[in-house]
Amino acid sequence: MSSRTPLTKAEKVAYALRHEKSYSWHKWFSVLAVLTIIVSLLTYYLFGMWTEPPPLPKLDLEQHWGPYPIDMKPDNSIRPFTIEFSDVIVNDLRERLLHRRSFTPPLENAGFTYGFNTHFLTQVLDFWQNKYNFKEREQFLNKYEHFVTNIQGLDIHYMHVKPKVPGNVTVVPLLLIHGWPGSIREFYEIIPKLTTPRPNQEFVFEVIAPSIPGFGFSQAPVRAGMGPIQVSVIFRNLMQRIGHDEYYVQGGDYGSAIGSVMATLFPENILGYHTNMPMVAVNTWVSIYTVLGSLWPNFIVEPSVQDRMYPLSKHIGKVIEETGYFHIQATKPDTVGIALSDSPAGLAAYILEKFSTWTNMENKKASDGALLQKFSLTHLLDNVMIYWASNTITSSMRHYVEGYKQLMFTDRIPTEVPTWGIKFKHEISFQPDSILKLKYKNYLHSSVVEDGGHFAAMELPDVLADDIFDAVHMFRTFHRKKRNNKASDKPITKESTKPDAETVNKVEKESKVNFETVNKVEKEPKVNFETAKTVYEFTVKDIQGQEVKLERYKGKVLIIVNVASHCGYTNSHYTELNELYEKYSKKGLRILAFPCNQFGGQEPGTLKEILQFTKEKKVKFDLFEKIEVNGENAHPLWKFLKRIQGGTLGDFIKWNFSKFIIDRNGVPVERFGPNTSPLELEPYLEKLLG
Repeated sequence: MSSRTPLTKAEKVAYALRHEKSYSWHKWFSVLAVLTIIVSLLTYYLFGMWTEPPPLPKLDLEQHWGPYPIDMKPDNSIRPFTIEFSDVIVNDLRERLLHRRSFTPPLENAGFTYGFNTHFLTQVLDFWQNKYNFKEREQFLNKYEHFVTNIQGLDIHYMHVKPKVPGNVTVVPLLLIHGWPGSIREFYEIIPKLTTPRPNQEFVFEVIAPSIPGFGFSQAPVRAGMGPIQVSVIFRNLMQRIGHDEYYVQGGDYGSAIGSVMATLFPENILGYHTNMPMVAVNTWVSIYTVLGSLWPNFIVEPSVQDRMYPLSKHIGKVIEETGYFHIQATKPDTVGIALSDSPAGLAAYILEKFSTWTNMENKKASDGALLQKFSLTHLLDNVMIYWASNTITSSMRHYVEGYKQLMFTDRIPTEVPTWGIKFKHEISFQPDSILKLKYKNYLHSSVVEDGGHFAAMELPDVLADDIFDAVHMFRTFHRKKRNNKASDKPITKESTKPDAETVNKVEKESKVNFETVNKVEKEPKVNFETAKTVYEFTVKDIQGQEVKLERYKGKVLIIVNVASHCGYTNSHYTELNELYEKYSKKGLRILAFPCNQFGGQEPGTLKEILQFTKEKKVKFDLFEKIEVNGENAHPLWKFLKRIQGGTLGDFIKWNFSKFIIDRNGVPVERFGPNTSPLELEPYLEKLLG
């Protein structure tokens, strides 16, 4: 029998309550655990659904966008086209400008902060009415060859500019795509720079610049549904019609969106994609990166450009302020289109206000929007005139209805096409490479420019053209390496690598190899600087790391100079070297600049930083990789230069910006120290150049 004292009634009740609470706690814990698992699984599923790349959309490569009934025997020929500002159009425009209503005066000191300043608008319209030479501008716009051809039921207009080059220069096709509120007019200043051969490049561009359907002189679709996906199909078909299955694409603004979609949907056709507005539409990962960057900026973006993205509140405010037009055009484009199609004053104000603020947000403080600081009224009105003469402002704005929805989809799909971006200081929005690489898996480079805005092709055509050449040079290198890797990527099996006995005996008899000798030979320089006769015997690497045989400069007069970014001579020497190049390059002068950090540590940057610095200095001559010019590790070329042209107080290089002049036979004939300015070399150059 148990000796334990029986529980009292109160103790039994207390025990029951404790047991019930314990059971209740375990019960709720189990429920909470199950709910946690369910929520976690649901979150994982939703997160995966939001972040998992969607499949490629199904494309109808022959979708008809013209009126019905469909012509069963369409004219697919390519037809010449001429831009015309007819007397009817011009007289009607002048009448509307003459009889325009008086505008509401701007607020005092408002500048462009409330929109286009009506005092300045009066000057613009008076110029358009009385001083804009319609016939002269018509001739100017027809300076390049224009064509139209019917693609999927629409007459698509494009400019086609072919370079005239010698047989040793490769011509590569480049599709240039404009944006809104731009047009093909954006490209008139940059086209000559793209179609003219360059001494430091082995290729030049054949430019195809179409008007987007519904813009300018390309027909607009007659039914809803056209966005960047559908335009990409049309442009792909256009390039095939012209005869190009592979080509490069460049674009900004809406042209950037179309170019990105083309790289995503047609990677087999696009050899490389260059953009002056590198952007990825907002999605889950973009949002996560952006928010993380607001907490830890260094995790997302380089310190030198953090102010272009953070503080986030400042930049979100700027985007909200500058995208009011976007919400109107993405919802009710036809309503605002009625006003702009009927009033040339309204059209000019609506378009040119974007050219002011999107070039630099600070421009809105000026009473004239600082428009004339970067553009001329004639050039600005060329673009407005294209919209007015073609009556396409409404159809151009309709693209916004479909555009953003489609980009939210396609920008989640990664692309392997090599991509390169250039980021101008005052572009409307900015994204770091860390975000861009979420989509562009082969994002090769970003050029960062401390100037310029949204309309780069018109504002800074030299800078943009230089960057396009640099990008395509790297694209071509990318594909060469890819082809070489494929060629060497053959399956190797154990059996295939095992030679038979007869082969072994044959090799042993015929090929006695001293491997120590082989290794010794491989380590020796390819060119002996002590016996070399000309610079043509040497090979160097350019700033992109590509080997350059100096024999390519045969017959040219050369200046070879060691440079640095932070030297007291830098500003004056870069400026004067540029002057020499611009003045004498057509006569055969070439300048070869080699960065060097041996003098005061004044060239400490990476190749990327050096390249960016020289772009800001608008350097036009050839730039090579960073080297040493003194000591055991000096480049063989510089050992040769010092041997042929010794210096005072010793042959060694004394400081940055030592300059050697090489004659047309590749022989160093003159040497000058840093104290000699480049312009002082002119008498020697003129003697050699003739």
